[in-house]
This record gives sequence, C-alpha cells and structure tokens, in this order.
Amino acid sequence: MKRKIFYCALLFILMLPAISQAASQDYTTAYDYMIRFYPRWFSWVQSNMAQSNVLAGPDGMGPEFKLIVAVNDDTIYAMSFLDLSNEPQIITIPPYSNPYSVLILDVFGSVIASGSMPSTTDATRYALLGPNYTGTLPDGIIPVSFPYNTSLLLIRVDKYSHDGADLTQAAKAFRAAIQLKGLASYIQNPVGGNTIIAPLRVYSMPVKRAADTAIFTSPTDFLSTLQEAMAAPTTEPLSVSDNILIAQFNSSFNSAKQQTTDPYYSALSDINQGAQAAFYAIVDRWRSHTGPTNWVHFDNIGYWGQNYLDRAALAEYILYGNNSQAAYYAHAFVDENNFPLDGNYAYTITFAGDNMPDYSRFFSVTAYTPDDIELVENSYNKYLVASYTPGLVVSADGSITIYVQSKPPTAAPIANWLPVPIGPFNLMLRIYGPNGSAKDGSYIPPGIKWKIVGGY
Repeated sequence: MKRKIFYCALLFILMLPAISQAASQDYTTAYDYMIRFYPRWFSWVQSNMAQSNVLAGPDGMGPEFKLIVAVNDDTIYAMSFLDLSNEPQIITIPPYSNPYSVLILDVFGSVIASGSMPSTTDATRYALLGPNYTGTLPDGIIPVSFPYNTSLLLIRVDKYSHDGADLTQAAKAFRAAIQLKGLASYIQNPVGGNTIIAPLRVYSMPVKRAADTAIFTSPTDFLSTLQEAMAAPTTEPLSVSDNILIAQFNSSFNSAKQQTTDPYYSALSDINQGAQAAFYAIVDRWRSHTGPTNWVHFDNIGYWGQNYLDRAALAEYILYGNNSQAAYYAHAFVDENNFPLDGNYAYTITFAGDNMPDYSRFFSVTAYTPDDIELVENSYNKYLVASYTPGLVVSADGSITIYVQSKPPTAAPIANWLPVPIGPFNLMLRIYGPNGSAKDGSYIPPGIKWKIVGGY
C-alpha cells in the first residue's frame, strides 16, 4: 500500500511540469483572447438590445443613461447598428447648417469613417452599401461603400454653437428629421424611417457595470457570451491571427468546461484567472497612461493597429470615442499631486489664456461616477462646464477657472461650478473640433488643484 502511494506521489510530481505548462497555456490564451476581443462584448450585448437599421436617440440626458460609458451632455445623439448584408440602407440628411458630426465604427470600435456631411439647402440622400452589393440605385442617391456588412453609425449634434448660442431645439428637430430606411422600403415610399426618440429610461442598462461585475462573479458566463459574439457572422473584420486565437481559445475553453472535476488542476479556473488578469491590465493601461499633469490621454483612438490593449482600454472608459481629428479626450482620476479626486474636497481647474484649448466646436469638463463612468446625480441637473456654458465668466487675463466641488461656491461664479458627489469621482475634458495642439495630441491640460471645502 505504501509503495502504491509512493508511486502515485512520484507520478504526480513527474506530471507537474506538464500540468504547469498546460495551465500556463490556458491562462495565456484566455488573457490574450480577453484583451484582443473585449470591445466586442460591449457591441454584441448592446446590438442585441436594439433593432438593426433603426436610428434612435434618448429624449434628454442624465445619470439615467447607462448604456454607453462616458456619455456626453454636449450633443444630441442618434445611433444605429447597421446590417447591410441583405440590402443597402438609405439615409436622408435634412438641410442643417449648425455643427454636427458622423462617426462610423466597426464592432471593435475602430473608425471606418468620421466627419461632417456637407450643409445643403435640400435634403441629401446616401446609400450605405455593403461590400457585396452589386445592384443599382435610384437617381439622386450618393453611394457610400462600406468594407463590412456590420457597423455602428453615431451622429452627434451640438447643443450650442461655438459662440454660445443655444441650438438645442434646432438640434433635436434636425435629429428627428434624419431618416434611415432599407432600399426596398425606400423605393416603395421614400418618406419615413425618422429617428426614434426614446425615453431616457430605455438606455438605463448599466452595460459597463454588468461587464465589470460578471468578469469576477461569473467569469465563465462572461467568456461564454464573448465566445458567442466572436462566433457570430456579424463579427468582422477578423484577421488570420484573430481566427487562430479564437480557435485556440475555443479548444481550451470547451475542453475545460468538461474537466472541472480534476482534483489536481482546473483548466477552467486557470482560464477564468487569465481573463481576470487581462481585465486588470486593461484598467491599468488606461489609468496609468497619464501625462505631466496627471490627465489620461491617448492619441491613437480608432486607429490602433495591433495595439489591442489600448483598444480594450478605450472600450472600458470611452466606448465609441471619436478619433483625434474629431475630438480630443483627457480623463482624470487624481489631482495634480496624484491624490484621488474626492468630493470631500474642492478643486479648481484654470485654463490660462495662453493655454486655452483650440477648437472649432467646444470644449467641456464633465464629472462622472468613480467606477461606472456615468453622469453624476445632483439636484441641479448640471453635469459639465463648457466653453458655451451660459454666463461662463472669463477672467480679465483671459483665463477660465472651473470650480469642482459638491456644494455651490460662495465666492465664485455659479456658471463656472461643476457639481460632484461626496466621495470619489472622475473628470473628462473634451475638445470637439480640435485644432492646433489639441488636434496633434500635444495639448497638456492644466493640473487639478485642491483645497478643503469651505475655501470658496
């Protein structure tokens, strides 16, 4: 009996290198899979909550909006998940001379096209064509070819002009008048397909929180959803190396789910831990990517090449962000001294006259909740301070100071006040229509200064 135990123990010891190697391979495969394809989990879950080829947008904006992380309150949204596999989609843009932009992304958040459609006196109609379409179009429709059948269309319409004029009602009317219809339906009747304006509560699903929670409380389910997404025909583009990694993960994951009773080694546990480690790497990549004043900034949004970690980090913190030609983003979780932002203190951000963002549309600073990156609740329903904020006070030297604290300042302009909650929060600087250093990515936002509440 003792000899049998001895040989069993010896056999186990001899097997350890093979077990360790297998565990390492499973862990590494899951780690790489998570980092490379993490953005697809978001677009997959969100697309399954919406009807393809239907433009829609929320009626208003506030903390109730949770579907997309780091949403802004500077613009009026309209968006649609496009499916061009069956037929082209005809989009009709009514005449509009105020600022707005169009962003078209693939399912991983990479930019397919970005810009503004030209202002005209008449409605302009475009045919959005999938890569395999060979038919004809009605006269007067401008063809726009897409490299993939599946993509995301985002339209952002500015609520204020560059000089501060309130365009909100005009922006809403313009959004409501945009039409999207399939070609067959358009030929039968070119009228219709207007943007659906939905109640804000329709967008209340906290997708980022769902992802962050599931990765640790039910990682196998999370990975199963991502696996399902990667197998879908709507997941494109996929490179040769993408498909190799998918096959490796599928083999490891499917096998591991059948071997969870192994007393010495659980491949499934190792896979889950690899995915969780990848999540930590994604978060660290974003939060550690700070400049000299502790603001996070990435220049490669939408054009990552093979930098999958940056792509995943953006999905976690600015899902569906614009490219650098359309917008500059900087994100702050700490002040200039590297202390976490906390509403128990008061802060100031002073844009000096000679360090003012250069823009053609606007710049703004928005406050967000610490983990979900959602707009912060406050009784004033005020979520940002912007270049267009009514009554914004500019100092005699041309500087603008934003006061960031939980209560209204007593000795500073209310228009310049950004409400934040008691406790942790974070801030995002947006510059839409960036010019100069904001466009080339070299702009350095001012440091965030703090002092004890009651100092204003």
